[in-house]
Amino acid sequence: MMDVLVVRHGIAMEREDAQAVGIAEAERPLTPQGRKRMKRAAKGLSRIVPELDALITSPYRRARATADVVGRAFGRLSSEETDALLPEADPEELCQVLAAHGGGLVAVVGHEPHLGRFVAYCLHGELKSPFDFKKGGACLLHFDGAPAASAGRLSWFLPPRFLRRIRSES
Repeated sequence: MMDVLVVRHGIAMEREDAQAVGIAEAERPLTPQGRKRMKRAAKGLSRIVPELDALITSPYRRARATADVVGRAFGRLSSEETDALLPEADPEELCQVLAAHGGGLVAVVGHEPHLGRFVAYCLHGELKSPFDFKKGGACLLHFDGAPAASAGRLSWFLPPRFLRRIRSES
């Protein structure tokens, strides 16, 4: 059995602004507002999902920074990087990376359109996604076995504003 917490990276520097100052796509950082909002959203996540067994991230700077924020919200959990979370990666690659973890609750931090395609692939075996992950948004998928096409069940799908709102509710 495995649960996968899927998290889109926080608000990052705009692509055009980064290009204008010579920052490569893979190196776009979170904005100060993006970091602040992600910290609040991560606290909300930690209220819904009290413990993580592993944290996996895209190697892009904005995803790594988001994973660091999420890891701190869960008690200094460190992350591992994988190219299976790059924006154009094949969802099956991520399923294989997750299956290697064997079970438990694993969080992944990545990008659109990949995350929406991954969720759609896991739920109904197709790559066309009806899911629109807002920056800092998240969902939880449940698998009775290893993650695979059409093998997942959606437990919840939440926008970042909801996660930020519940961070301090009792």
